[in-house]
Amino acid sequence: MSSKIIYDQPFDHKEYGSERNRIPALYTLNDGSVMAGADIRYGHGSDSPNNIDIAVAISKDGYTDWNYIMVNHFDDYADLVTSTDSASFIDSVLVQSSTRRIFMLADAQPSQCGYLQAKTGTGYCEINGKKHLLLTKGNNGDKLSTFNFYVGDYDGDFAPVFTRNDNKITEYSLDREFRIYKNGEPLYTEQKGSENVKVQQNIFYSAADLKCYKTTYLWLKYSDDNGKTWSHPQIISGQVKKEKESFLGVGPGRGVVINHNGKERIVFCVYDNNGLFKDPIFENASAIYSDDNGATWHRSNKIEVKKGIRKTSEAQLVKIEGENYKALRMYARNLSNYIAYADSTDGGETWTTFRADKSLEGTKNCMVSLMETSRKIQDKQVILCSAGGSLKARADGVLRVGLTEDDGQINWISTYHLTQGFYGYSCLTELSDGNFAVFYEDEAAHLKYTIFNVSDDGAINEVNGENLDFKPDNSPKAIKSIKTKRAIANIKFKLGLM
Repeated sequence: MSSKIIYDQPFDHKEYGSERNRIPALYTLNDGSVMAGADIRYGHGSDSPNNIDIAVAISKDGYTDWNYIMVNHFDDYADLVTSTDSASFIDSVLVQSSTRRIFMLADAQPSQCGYLQAKTGTGYCEINGKKHLLLTKGNNGDKLSTFNFYVGDYDGDFAPVFTRNDNKITEYSLDREFRIYKNGEPLYTEQKGSENVKVQQNIFYSAADLKCYKTTYLWLKYSDDNGKTWSHPQIISGQVKKEKESFLGVGPGRGVVINHNGKERIVFCVYDNNGLFKDPIFENASAIYSDDNGATWHRSNKIEVKKGIRKTSEAQLVKIEGENYKALRMYARNLSNYIAYADSTDGGETWTTFRADKSLEGTKNCMVSLMETSRKIQDKQVILCSAGGSLKARADGVLRVGLTEDDGQINWISTYHLTQGFYGYSCLTELSDGNFAVFYEDEAAHLKYTIFNVSDDGAINEVNGENLDFKPDNSPKAIKSIKTKRAIANIKFKLGLM
């Protein structure tokens, strides 16, 4: 009998004082170390608008000694303070290019802004053929007609602010973190939720002299030293968002790097809530991509859906390597009882219509994780899938092993029942030793990390675990409990109990 393999749980020790974390991201880096990302949601489990930051945990091998780095942090509110007035970050996705540069893309939300509050528009204007970030004074973040200022080009660490009507420079400027200066001096405001603490004004804060438009922004950072330090942010919304769109957010988890026409291409999934049915629940997944190591970004076509799927949103990408068919495949959250997919054969620029994989059941309306691996079984590429197995609620987590057939179709050969009860968002990665890891929500606002392996016949075995008999509890009482776990946290917040 082999000795027990020890591994630690990232984000399970109240890092940054937070008992509640959501939205797992997971990626094995070029040197074999593993990076796990998560929303730090402090004393609540709610989405934006609220006080949410994003951190990563890094282990040299994905087993032990996780070290933590806060990557995206707004300080208008003190940590541990819940408030819908707070600026926030939410939903991160990770990828690493061949240059060893690690990219994190996330949603950045101004004060009082989230999925439902985002206003139509990009928050940018065009001056002499170039897009510039718009700003306003006062409490006018949702009134685009009042945005009479714009941010000029950066010269070193600062960018001047201009008046929009006559292009004259003002006394204001921004640094590369979007903090505000007046006549070269930083402007401060009281940090809410604390005493005698002042923080520098930021255009995302409600108490700032200048504010950005109340919509969602795609916020990109990179690290060239395996996550120890991170670059200043780049807002790429102006390059890929459409003026008619309100919310545009990332598909959290992991992105991909491919070779297209002799160039390395970085590809992420995004989605908007401006579907054909003119209803916020009808969302549309698409892809954004960069051929110059993240400097500039482009967006794919709008991906149509077959009847019954109704919407596509938080998606993941898989590189399909069939003998006679190669493609980039996008698997997406939708409203059917099956995981939906679409293919691209031009590097993510255009996509086939989304259709359901009728052999791949999964919890409807929840993010799923899929990834290609270096493993082969029967000389075929191995694909892994993590999703909720229940068709009634976010519950009963399952891991599946699929083999890529010559024509690019996936033959799902085995299913492993990982959990009973709640199972939400998840993310997979392949460790440097050939094992695999899944990072997943095992209850409302709590994350769990599990390592497993895949045998030569496709069977999944947990490291230090057993494949127990699976007996789903589909009683009305159990289903109701699973559905309301996250709602209870929101109710407690509204009642001032947390």
